[in-house]
Amino acid sequence: MPTPSRIARPWNQPEENVFFDFLIEHVSEGGDGTNFKRATFKKAAIAIAPFRTKGPPKDYSSCQNKWGTFKKTSRIVNGIRNLSGIKWDYEKGADIGPDETVMWDDYTARNPLAKPYHNKGWPHLAKMDLLLPSSTSTTTVFHPLASQSTLADVEESDSDTPAAAAAPSSEDNTGEDSDVETPAATPASTCKRQRDPPTIPAPRKCVHTSIGATALTAMVVAMDRFTDRMAEALAAPSNAVDATPCRRTNAITAARELETWLARPQLMALIQIFQGDKAACDIYLSFLKDDELRMEWVAKQINLPSTLTPLV
Repeated sequence: MPTPSRIARPWNQPEENVFFDFLIEHVSEGGDGTNFKRATFKKAAIAIAPFRTKGPPKDYSSCQNKWGTFKKTSRIVNGIRNLSGIKWDYEKGADIGPDETVMWDDYTARNPLAKPYHNKGWPHLAKMDLLLPSSTSTTTVFHPLASQSTLADVEESDSDTPAAAAAPSSEDNTGEDSDVETPAATPASTCKRQRDPPTIPAPRKCVHTSIGATALTAMVVAMDRFTDRMAEALAAPSNAVDATPCRRTNAITAARELETWLARPQLMALIQIFQGDKAACDIYLSFLKDDELRMEWVAKQINLPSTLTPLV
């Protein structure tokens, strides 16, 4: 019977997708290096729990191991993306054609973990780029010794056991992968190879802002926009001073032209209503195209009978 630390906890694609989405949402908890703490992984385990299809539930250790696996995969993929002459495709991976075969064979002979990406991409690469935006340079230059020293130790696997180290990662399989939780072990002897002194990589031509700083800047911009909109909503209209006089003048002018059936004292009574009630001005102006309704409304305002006859 396996010990608790050796229990296999297989991952499926929905779990991995939700796990990535959770880390992107909580990227600020990991700092610039996305070194997430135990508390973050505990919350991540709760977030992915509804998507489990088999095996025991994931705990913080499962999520921590999975994140370590994803970072190793990212280093392998970015090593390929930095190769001179390789145009990485998110679906086709390195997309090796006849012209690149010799170069690819030479590269994978030194970095065998890159082989699965010969013509297949990594489905989580776009999200990993959001978490680690500066993980690859925009100018790709192939440094043989540098790439060898970077990828030689990467044993891509969701298990910490030596037997699983050479197998392709779960992201390269269509089915579910297995995450076996084990304490940190000493790397296998195959990883302790003699390396040539690494060359100094060419300086990167692109300076990336940390994801935390980018998120903070976006938040400040959003708050500024919100403040501006609130100020616009609460501020009085620029024409607030002239609005009421204009409506009052229009109403009085229309009454003098249309209400010829009123006697002068009745017309003056209506004008006095307009002078003290801007709502009455608005209502009256809305009736200009309906003579019968307008006359009934005017009669009610100045206390005339509902049935009207024109006054001479």
